[in-house]
Amino acid sequence: MTASFQPLPLLRNPHVQTVLGNLLRGPQLPLASTMHQVALPDGDRLAIHDSISDRWRPGNPIGVFVHGLGGDHRSAYLRRIARHLLPHGWRVVRVDLRSCGKGLRLARRPYHAGSSDDVRAVLETVHHWSPVSPLALAGFSLGGNIVLKLAGEAAEHPIPELMKVAAVAPPIDLQRCSDLLALPHNRFYERRFLRELLDLARRRRHCFPDLPRVSFPAPLTVPIFDDLYTAPRNGFAGVADYYQRASAAPLVERIAVPTLIVTARDDPFIAVEPFEALRLPTNVELRILQHGGHLGFLGWDGVGGIRWAERQVVDWLVGPRPSGRIARRG
Repeated sequence: MTASFQPLPLLRNPHVQTVLGNLLRGPQLPLASTMHQVALPDGDRLAIHDSISDRWRPGNPIGVFVHGLGGDHRSAYLRRIARHLLPHGWRVVRVDLRSCGKGLRLARRPYHAGSSDDVRAVLETVHHWSPVSPLALAGFSLGGNIVLKLAGEAAEHPIPELMKVAAVAPPIDLQRCSDLLALPHNRFYERRFLRELLDLARRRRHCFPDLPRVSFPAPLTVPIFDDLYTAPRNGFAGVADYYQRASAAPLVERIAVPTLIVTARDDPFIAVEPFEALRLPTNVELRILQHGGHLGFLGWDGVGGIRWAERQVVDWLVGPRPSGRIARRG
C-alpha cells in the first residue's frame, strides 16, 4: 500500500483522471451474488446484492457499499471492491438505491443524496442476518455523502455493530458542488448526469404510470431538475431545502466510529473547501490529495494495481481499528 498518491504518467489532468477512471473498468469478472429485497416504511423496497466468500462465517465482517449518482450495484468500483474483499473472508452487500438497478420496479420514490434512512434499513437487515458480525459501510460520490450523513446521525441513533465507515469523493456540501458543476468547463459532466437522471425518471414513470408528469424546461440544469423532481418527490420544500438538509457536512463532526474520507483537491465538481472547514474528531481520517479527479485516482496502489483510492478503502476496512488521528495528506 502506498500512503501518498501519484498519478500515472501523463494522467495528472483532473478531467483525464475523471473520464479514464470511469471508462477503464477493467476485466468484468463474474461476481456471484443473491438479490434480496429490503422493505422501507413507506412501502417502497430496495434491491441489495449479497456476495459471500467461501471463507465467511457468522461473526466475520460484512461490508455494505453504496453507489453514486447514475450508478447501481453493477458500478465497476463496487464490483472491484467486492472482489478485493471476498478473499479476506468478507461478505459483501452492494446496494441499489431506490429505483436503481434491479430495484427499478420496487420503488415509487427516487433516491436522493440524503437517503441515509434507506441505508440504515439495509444495515438493520444485514445485522439480522448475522447479529455477531461487525459491519463496515462505504460509499462513493453521492453514496459517500449518504454514508457520512448516516454515520453522523448514528451518534444519536446508533447502528448495531457498525465498525468502520469510508467515503470517496463525497459531495458533503451539495450547494457548493452544484455551483461547481454549473461552471462552463464542467458542462460535459452536467449533461451526462442529466441524461442519466432524465432516463431514470422516464423509466420510473413507465413502471408507475400514475406518477405525476413533470415538464422540464430547456436548457435544463441539475439544480432545476432537483427543484422540479428530486426535492418535491422526497418531501423537500425545494432545491435549497434539499441541498441544505441532505448535505453531510454538518454531521461529519459528530461521527463516533472510525471513518476514512478520501477526496481530491482537483476534483472538477466536489468542492474541497467544506472539507478544510471541518473540525474533525480524532476517529475521522481525512485525506485530501492534490490530484485524482473525481473517482479517478489512477496511480500505483503498491500491490500491482492502479486504483489507488479503492486500495486505500480496502486496506482501511480489513486493517485493525485505528487508534484515532486526523490526517490531511496530499
